[in-house]
Parts: sequence; C-alpha cells; structure tokens
Amino acid sequence: MSADHATAQAGSAFRASLGVLRGRAPHAADCAIDTLFTSESGRLARLSFELPGLYLDISRSRLPLAELPGLLRHAEAAGWRTGRDRMFAGEPVNRSENRAALHVALRAARAMPLGAGGADVMPGVMETLRRMRGFATAVRDGTHRGAGGAPITDVVALGIGGSSLGPQLACEALAGFAHPRLRIHFIASVDPAAWAGLRPGLSAPTTLAVIASKTWSTAETLGNAEALRAWLLASGVPADGLHRHLAGITARPDRAQAFGLRDSTLFSFEEWVGGRYSLWSAIGLPVMLSIGADAFDELLAGARELDEHFRDAPLERNAPAMLALLSLWNALGLGVQTEAVIPYSHPLRRLPAYLQQLQMESNGKSVDVDGTPVDYPSAAVTWGEPGTEAQHSFFQALHQGHALQPVDFVLVAPPPGAVSPAIVTLLANGLAQAEALLRGDPAAATPHQRCPGNRPSTTILLDGLRPRTLGALLALYEHKTASLGWLLRINSFDQWGVELGKRIALRVEALLRSPELPLPEDMDPSTAALVARLSATLPRGS
Repeated sequence: MSADHATAQAGSAFRASLGVLRGRAPHAADCAIDTLFTSESGRLARLSFELPGLYLDISRSRLPLAELPGLLRHAEAAGWRTGRDRMFAGEPVNRSENRAALHVALRAARAMPLGAGGADVMPGVMETLRRMRGFATAVRDGTHRGAGGAPITDVVALGIGGSSLGPQLACEALAGFAHPRLRIHFIASVDPAAWAGLRPGLSAPTTLAVIASKTWSTAETLGNAEALRAWLLASGVPADGLHRHLAGITARPDRAQAFGLRDSTLFSFEEWVGGRYSLWSAIGLPVMLSIGADAFDELLAGARELDEHFRDAPLERNAPAMLALLSLWNALGLGVQTEAVIPYSHPLRRLPAYLQQLQMESNGKSVDVDGTPVDYPSAAVTWGEPGTEAQHSFFQALHQGHALQPVDFVLVAPPPGAVSPAIVTLLANGLAQAEALLRGDPAAATPHQRCPGNRPSTTILLDGLRPRTLGALLALYEHKTASLGWLLRINSFDQWGVELGKRIALRVEALLRSPELPLPEDMDPSTAALVARLSATLPRGS
C-alpha cells in the first residue's frame, strides 16, 4: 500500500468516525448530570483518575457512560495511539515543518532517539541541564557576581510567548521555594512602559538579564534586550564586564554571540523544542535560578511521571486522552466554544494565560494534517481568572448565561499543619461553585434568581503545590492538548498563524517611521486611515 493510499484511508476512517459522533453527541448530551450519577453505577470511579501528584474528576459532565465506547473507537480511528507513540519515538509528528515534538525527552530518564534509528538526544539534554545547574548554583551561592563584585539580586527574564509564559507561571507558583536574595522579573511586552516601570527598582551592578529567543530574532525580546544592555552600560557596567550581567537561551547561539554573550552564559536547545513546550528546556533557567537545581529536577520528575502514565495507560484510563475526549464531546454535543480555567490558588494565577497559548496556539487550526479545510470546531477559547476573585466578576454568566461554559476548577490541598481558616474558605468556595453549576437553583422565587444548573465542570485537585505536582499538572494539559489534536486530525505542533501579523507589522512600522512612503494599494482603508492619523502625530524617524 502506498503512503498516499494509506493517508487517504486514514482520513476516510477519521471522517466516518467523526460523522458518527457528530450525529450522536447532540442527542446524548441532552441529559441531566445528576440523573447520570443516580442511574450509572460506578460513574465517579469510571470518570476519576488517581495520578502522581493530583486527582482528576471529569464525572460532572454531560457524557453518558454508554457513549464512551464510541468515543474510544473514534480515538483509535483518528490515530490517537499512533500519534502518541510516534511522538515518544521522536518521529516528525509536526508534519508541516517535518519536525519531531520531543519535549518529553527534556524530562526523560531513559534513552530517546530522534526518529527511527536516530541518535539518542539524552546526552545533549543532560549536558544542558548540567551547565544550567552549574550556572544557577553559582548565581544563587554568590560565586557568579556582577562586574563590580556584588552578588546578583535581580534576574530580569526577557522573552515572549512560550519563552515567558511557562517560566513566569512556574516562578510565581513556586514562590515558596524561591531563593531569599533573588527577585525574578519578567518582561515580554515591547511597550517601553514595561521596562520603564521595572527599571527604578533595579540596580545595574546586581542585575542579571536572561534573554530567551529561540531564533534570536524575536523583535520584542531583542528590543528589550537592547534597552537593558544600554541601561547597564549607562549605569556604569563596563563593556568588558557585560558578560557578568547577560545570559542567553537560544537555538541560534551564533546570533547570541554576535550580540555579545559568552559561551559560559549561553544555553542552547534544539529545533524540536516547541516554544509552548519549552519550560523543561534551557528556557526554564529563570525557574532554576529561583527555586534551585534540585527543585527544578523535581519539576521535571513530576512531568516525567505524567509522561509515563500517558505513554503506558490504556486509552480508557488515560487521563490526558480522556480530558481531550471530553473537550471533543463538549464541542460536538453542547456546541461549546470556550473552556474556563479557574485556579483556586493565588500562586497559580497565571495558569489560564499559560494554557491559552498551549491550547489555542496548538489547536487553533482550520485545516487538517493534509491541508484540507475542516468543518468541525478545533480549539475552544481558553480563558479564566483565579477564584475567588472570579466569582465576583464573570461567574454570573457561568451560572445564568445562555451559553454553556465548561469550567476546569484547579484546587490545591494544603500541606499538613498549614491549614488556615482562609484556606478552608478558599477550598469550600471552589467545591461549592462546581456543586452550584451542577445543581443550580431552578426553584428560586423569581426567574431572575433561578440558576438552571446541569452545567459541566472538571475538578483537578493537586496534592499540594510543589515542583513535582506543578510538573504533573502542566504535563497533564500538554498531553491533553496533543491528544485533542490527534482526535481532530490537526497538527498541534505548528503555529503558522502567528507569523502573518508579524509580517504585516513590519510593513506598518516602516510606514509609521517614514510617513513620506506611499501607502500600499492592497492596504485596507481602515488601516490606511489609522496609519495616516498616527503618522501625523509621530516625529519622523521615531
């Protein structure tokens, strides 16, 4: 059988299977969750999962157990198992760029080849971790100092997208493990107000910049890096001492060296490390600087334990796969177009933003792996804020709005002996909101007070907030995201859509800087008018 014929057969099997689900889901999902609990023996046990570091409960969903076999058959027809196995084997699952997505190797404890018969990538991974450990330890214990001999007190992490969201989430979530002398700051925006707001609280002799750019051509990151380098020089750091204040993370070390970085503070990673899956690579250096190398190893270990579950668990007990199947079911059966994530934990406040990139950049596609337009929903809009603050803003729409918005509630069990009344209140609210969405209040005195209930939610309970449990949580969502891509037969590992706006921005920027240039004929009238209006207010060459 030729490769083209096999691909056509796979596509045909996928479309047939998805067609069956699209026919059944709207009718089957028109059910009452509380009735499912009473009529389905063992529902909670079947739809809950004890995982390393966390507990997952998807039972409060409008997914009847009788529909599970059909969903599982679709997973097989869509090639979920093949996709998973090829990813772990280092095969090019990113077909549009002919790349592997071997982020699991960054936390592996065994040899992992880059493709069939390829070289083991683990020696390179371990060497990078060894160098990161040495540098982070030197900064933390004061061996690595600024050019003037003072120990580093502030680390400014410059990056954007995956080079910033994951490390920032991890540093904030694990602030309880942070070095007492080191403050970690993140700048992603090219808006000069971001740097201007941070700069007054920094002292150049004790500041270290960590510049993260996979290609070393990211405009926002390099612009901020140039501003910070100029500030260091203007503040008295000698040019020959800049290397004491600059570290770089990139897949293009040649470009970083041209910027002025030295090999001793330059950390590279491979092309097969996608940005939104890069926390576990050298991109995680700010995290290691904050929490230390041993704690960073624990972060990797937590993700590795979820990797092993995802790799080995049967489909029907595979937690990431079941999360993805539930997302598919909600989209097909309930017409769901959004998924809210509500962490009842202030340290996890950046989790929704991190998951926005992970899930929407991965699966926000309108063509399948063969480039054929799809006529089914791909990525739901991911959004959210921490509880309990969110209860006083948008929960009104969750309880009484016309559209259904499934919610992931993320709760953290407190460590023994550290339970305060406020923590009990926080946990009670998280549990109560899920119950309220399920039960509603249909018998309230007036229509304005009634809540219909029967609204689905998922609960994830972390066994404390530690590096290991955070690693498990993030890996759970990573594998859910990849699984959903395979279930939808789309490529979760490219992101071509983000490039278009960047290309147009270069053209618009040139027009704003040089108003005498003629406006392109293909520019839409609205943009042309706005460019003309702004050009009149900007000094030439600005």
